[in-house]
Amino acid sequence: MAGDLVLMTGATGFLGYLTIIDLLKHGYRIRAAVRSMTKAEGLLSAPTLESLSPTSEQLSFVSVPDMSAPGAFDDAIQGVKYVIHLAAPIPSWGEGEQNSSVLEKQFISACERGAIEILEAAATKSHGTVKRVVMTSTTGAILPIPVVSGLERDLERVWTPNDRNAPPPPPYSSEVEAYLAAKKTALLASEAFVRDQKPLFDLITVVPPWIWARDELSKDKEAILRTGSNGVLLSLVTGKRFEFEMVGNAAYGEDVARAHVVALDPHVPVWNDAITIAKKLYPEAFEDGRLKAGNCPSVVIKWDISETENELRINPQPLETMIQSVVGQYLELLEKEAA
Repeated sequence: MAGDLVLMTGATGFLGYLTIIDLLKHGYRIRAAVRSMTKAEGLLSAPTLESLSPTSEQLSFVSVPDMSAPGAFDDAIQGVKYVIHLAAPIPSWGEGEQNSSVLEKQFISACERGAIEILEAAATKSHGTVKRVVMTSTTGAILPIPVVSGLERDLERVWTPNDRNAPPPPPYSSEVEAYLAAKKTALLASEAFVRDQKPLFDLITVVPPWIWARDELSKDKEAILRTGSNGVLLSLVTGKRFEFEMVGNAAYGEDVARAHVVALDPHVPVWNDAITIAKKLYPEAFEDGRLKAGNCPSVVIKWDISETENELRINPQPLETMIQSVVGQYLELLEKEAA
């Protein structure tokens, strides 16, 4: 909600910048955890952010040089209601490190430990103020690497954000392979953390594909050609001939940023919303003990059901309808047994 404090990582990156803009436009306060304060200060001169002129109360920065270090976020998490964890090492697409042991440290360890450190801080150091953590994954974490690279084809298979597969073991032959393994590892580790530790907050994972949009942080041609997804797209239209296949799904950058911010909305349904709805529908059952409030932290995944709606002409029913159907039947059966 407007005015709530969001701890954010990855703010100095392409998607991070777009997410900052969306957060500010919707009234959130931002505490950006950054590795470099110099780079963070450079954000303020980017055109859209400069036009918004955020105060230090609206946008502040905290130095976290190593996000995978024990206790990295213990101070930054104080007073925070929401977390958006965008930060991750990005591959250089062919010009980077090739040594597998170095790649494991650079990508696997950094990505997994960064995710776990911020979850541990939210669970144990926030004094219960954190209500939701939103993490950025990628469709590359959902798809097996042979599918991503075109080595395996199954034109009948429909992939969803709920699909999971184990990360490939080392050795890794490239930064891209290590990056995909790292995102898979971090996704599984973060979900396992919530499942095992049962924190008081919910976890929502956004799973974007290639992200394309204007990048205000790229000041020259060389910079934008080096910028992740944009760089790959521009390589294609400036003459590069790729020798390998790649999955080609893509999303507009501002839409992906919007998804992260919308995910903070408490109206995005989670498990415990079932309790709230049931109490509204059946208050007497809670008062007399037939129903009792429990607790279940949520691992929430963004899921596009537009194809189901369009092709099958099915309009999904709201959560309240589902709760009424199931809980209503349960109460009917209780009444029947008591008769």
